[in-house]
Amino acid sequence: MLRCLSTFMLVVISIFSSSAFADDWATLFDGNNLEGWKPSRDNTQFAIADGVILGTSSGQTHFLHTVETYGDFELEMEVKLHDTDLNSGVQIRTSLTRKNAKGQLRESIHGPQVDLGKSPGRSGHIYNQGNGAWITPKEDWIRNELMVNGEWNKLRVMAVGPRIQTWINGIQVADVTDEEAYEKYPSGVIALQVHGVKKSPEKPRHVSFRSIRVRRLNSKTDK
Repeated sequence: MLRCLSTFMLVVISIFSSSAFADDWATLFDGNNLEGWKPSRDNTQFAIADGVILGTSSGQTHFLHTVETYGDFELEMEVKLHDTDLNSGVQIRTSLTRKNAKGQLRESIHGPQVDLGKSPGRSGHIYNQGNGAWITPKEDWIRNELMVNGEWNKLRVMAVGPRIQTWINGIQVADVTDEEAYEKYPSGVIALQVHGVKKSPEKPRHVSFRSIRVRRLNSKTDK
């Protein structure tokens, strides 16, 4: 009896602790407006169409980022690549500026990105946008077919300290702990990407996002 009671108490404490260290879910996009979001370089590649955020390709890569920054959090959204030759991604803990050789600040999107592309591919793995490298270790670059081409797919991201985990359609893809990346990017914006495509806008490609929500986890780096 005592053993059963102890087990029950541990379960109750575990449930209480997990809820106590997480805020309520906050909707980042309600289908009606882009309040709380800002385009990089004032681009016009993102718009609301039929209650979703529609990204349209051009010759350059563009982003739509949150005004607020996030450190430790859980993020969920749905994404659809309308064209399989378009790459996209979701930036997390991302910086908006960096210094040039003269020490002057310039606009630049750089930081961890959850890659999203056609299947089979590296969707769900973590790329270091703006730094030309992958955060996911090379030995873990396992191609997968979790993204259903041309359909809505559910993305989930958990970032706690130096550990980043990702899931696509309920199946885990990445589980990476990188102290160096965390030191550089402990907190930052969340951003949606529409990758640049050659010969655009003669033949634009599209990516859509919807049902975007986030909840902060017990973080000292959030603002």
